[in-house]
Amino acid sequence: MKRPLLTLAGFALSILAVQPASAACMNKFLRRGDGPRQIVTLLTGKLTFQEAQALSAAIQQNKAPAIQWVDEKGKEIARQFGELKVVRPMPVGCDGKASGVVAIVTFPTPQQPTKKMSIKLDNETIVVFDESQ
Repeated sequence: MKRPLLTLAGFALSILAVQPASAACMNKFLRRGDGPRQIVTLLTGKLTFQEAQALSAAIQQNKAPAIQWVDEKGKEIARQFGELKVVRPMPVGCDGKASGVVAIVTFPTPQQPTKKMSIKLDNETIVVFDESQ
């Protein structure tokens, strides 16, 4: 009876060990409404911490377009309001990047995202985020 239990425990540990490698790319969002605004925390591996800092600075200097929340056809729902706040790096990256970033963006709309949210980071990059639970 002990042997099957140990085998099952070993199997569970091997799955947990493999899990981070298979979950290499993460794009999640958390949101909270603040009156007529949506404050969205983005957890993404599409940008590194340094790339997000550079993007935030470029947006502030009007050298890059503001981040947009778009629908599935690419039509704008809302455009970033205020600063892109780059909070901290996170250990999960996408597209060969070693790490990602946690950032906060505000959209001036009472419309609430649900389950999925498409974010246009620049003219060429639209990232689909899943709602974090």
